[in-house]
Amino acid sequence: MAKGPGQLGSVETTMASLNHLNKRASHCTVSVGDSLYVWAGNQDDLPKVHDSEEKRRITSNIEHFTYSTGQWITRATTGTPPLGVMGYCCTAINDHLYYFGGHHNDCFYNSITQLDTISLQWREIEPTHATRPVMRRGYGGMISFKHDKVHHLLMIGGGGSKPAVQLPHYKYIKFPSGRWRTNEHSIYKLSSRKWNNPSIIGQCIPPANAFIIEKFNNTRAVLFGGVETDDDDDKNTYANNIYILEISISTVFWQCIKKPEAVDQWPVGRCHHAGAIIITGSDCPMLVISGGLDKNKDTLDDCWIFNMTEHSWIKLAVPHSVSKRKNHSLSVFIMSPHCVWIITVGGYFDKKTIANIVMLTELDIKYIVINRKGEWIAGDTLCINGVNNNEYKMKYQDQLQLGRRIWLEEYQEARKGDTSDIEQTLKSAINALEEKERQAQFYRQVIEQKEREEAEKDQEIRRYCYQLQEKDRMLQEKDRMLQEKDRELCQSQDTVRMYQHNDHWVISKDEVALTKEKLGKGAYGFVTVGIFRGLRVAVKSLHTIIISDYNRGLFSREMSIASRVRHPNLVQFIGATKVGNPLILTELMSTSLNHELRRNRLTNQQILSIAQDVALGLNYLHLFKPQPIIHRDVSSPNVLLKPCTGPAGFEAKISDYGTAKIVQTDNIGARSSYMPGNPAYAAPEAPIPDQHSPAMDVYSYSVLLMEMTLCSLPEMTTAEREVQSGSVSWSDMKSLIQRGLNANPRARPTMAQGIESLKRMKI
Repeated sequence: MAKGPGQLGSVETTMASLNHLNKRASHCTVSVGDSLYVWAGNQDDLPKVHDSEEKRRITSNIEHFTYSTGQWITRATTGTPPLGVMGYCCTAINDHLYYFGGHHNDCFYNSITQLDTISLQWREIEPTHATRPVMRRGYGGMISFKHDKVHHLLMIGGGGSKPAVQLPHYKYIKFPSGRWRTNEHSIYKLSSRKWNNPSIIGQCIPPANAFIIEKFNNTRAVLFGGVETDDDDDKNTYANNIYILEISISTVFWQCIKKPEAVDQWPVGRCHHAGAIIITGSDCPMLVISGGLDKNKDTLDDCWIFNMTEHSWIKLAVPHSVSKRKNHSLSVFIMSPHCVWIITVGGYFDKKTIANIVMLTELDIKYIVINRKGEWIAGDTLCINGVNNNEYKMKYQDQLQLGRRIWLEEYQEARKGDTSDIEQTLKSAINALEEKERQAQFYRQVIEQKEREEAEKDQEIRRYCYQLQEKDRMLQEKDRMLQEKDRELCQSQDTVRMYQHNDHWVISKDEVALTKEKLGKGAYGFVTVGIFRGLRVAVKSLHTIIISDYNRGLFSREMSIASRVRHPNLVQFIGATKVGNPLILTELMSTSLNHELRRNRLTNQQILSIAQDVALGLNYLHLFKPQPIIHRDVSSPNVLLKPCTGPAGFEAKISDYGTAKIVQTDNIGARSSYMPGNPAYAAPEAPIPDQHSPAMDVYSYSVLLMEMTLCSLPEMTTAEREVQSGSVSWSDMKSLIQRGLNANPRARPTMAQGIESLKRMKI
């Protein structure tokens, strides 16, 4: 409560008793007018819990320092303060303080909370939310800017919890500890409470935390130091780069200033240091930093000031109590254009102090004066934590009087036409022009980068258009192929329909007279000699078990195809019955190859003649239209012989080409496990119906050649047959056999190629 003039002494006594700041670190100090505010941070009595009544009681107080009185006052607030009490970001807009993120007890936050410095009331604008596309983090940076008369907050970088969403413009690094580091940019519009993520142009800082960022006008800021990680190898870099940021509502332009090789006067890389911006009238902005941790994690003991026009550093000579700290804060109070006070608050002191005390209680005030050469130098240092109030007021009044005298002298010199001011103004103008030129160069680089990006995008668009054209061409080609396939399918369907409805091959059972002369018996039925219209024929009677509704339709289709097969090396199909158990009539042959092989060894001339006959018959079947016919049961019992007058003495014909598909099915329907044909001749893919092709006949044909050449039964396994083929002494025949026995169907020769090999074969 304000006191009247007569109560001034009592007010001073009360304030003096409060002139003390509790020790703390990992906090922020923010200036609002003539006041400095310090909230939370790591304190001795702070409970190590995520949330509790005691924690809220402690963090409901804020420390308030007034430059004019030199007094620290603990002031109680209302409402709910943030839970992230360490490593948070803070900035001031008018009379309001805004707090973002932070951490405590291994919990990280992405909340935004406002404190009204007049009513001292907290208001949570955005609560912490784990699924928000804004990483929960601490030890990053935050500044405010205005766009179209609307205030915005910009948050950059930091370390914390796993991001809910890894945004495409930024980088995220995960460490073995489970912590993450990022260079994520988040813009928050206070009026609409909307988030957005700006684009990045220029050389942006990699994922980093524990740096300092300060703005020096509405849309420009400077960033220094921090610990960076640019890859996933968990390697930290303690940076000493300066970054200049140009900020807009949708874009952040980055300019990186690195230490020149020829320059020695440059601070080492560091993190957890403190910094503040100095702006005094027409002079260029200055960045002052102090302390922090180096790459060896030792507490640094130095203080530097950076000229943002000349891009140069000056090291200031200050006491250890000011500079040898980490996780502390700096604030600046402008006494005059030539005098600045720097307030150093809290932090850890050094390794020894950290081990014993953890928090530093000392609070120093540092003011700097400028000499005639325009170089900043350090003046006296005064400890104000518990300082005598009269002593502080005397120092404050002296500085005010000094400031007034300096301003008066400068005004009088200007009235006298002192050319030094003109020179100073000219120098300032030149510096401003140089700064503008640097800005123009930076923007030119930005524009060039934009042009390169546009050119790359144009090239990508052209490449994409070409790909679309190529895909369109491929689609047209596929459409043409589909149309061709559709025509072929229609033709096949027409042929099938013709076969299904044209039963010219059907004969009546009454016309077939069966004799008692048996020719053979197999899995499909038995064969006898019959008389059809006075002609002796072979009659195959199918077993009842293989006759079903499905097989009847398949039987009709196969018989229709067989009735159209005409080749001198295929046993002539005569007809078939459809009533009851079907009877299939074919021409009557004298004997079978199997029977002859069991009786006598064939000569090479006979082997070659029979091989050519069988190859010609199979080649005809494989090239049959509209669909190839796969025999599936090429074996010596299915090669029938008829005596002839040729040098070989036999004419060979293939039988059972029209019933192979019927024989492989039964009314149980276990097609997938049935292997067609004789296992001794079967190709490796025979048990797999989806892999059946004319190549399986080529394999069986090669086994047949080996059987004729060796005059011995084929082995039962593919491996044994490969070994057996090595016993063939006829080199040309051996080569053809072994090529046909290849386990890969695609590597086997076709029957047409086999015919050519037989023509060139020497006996």
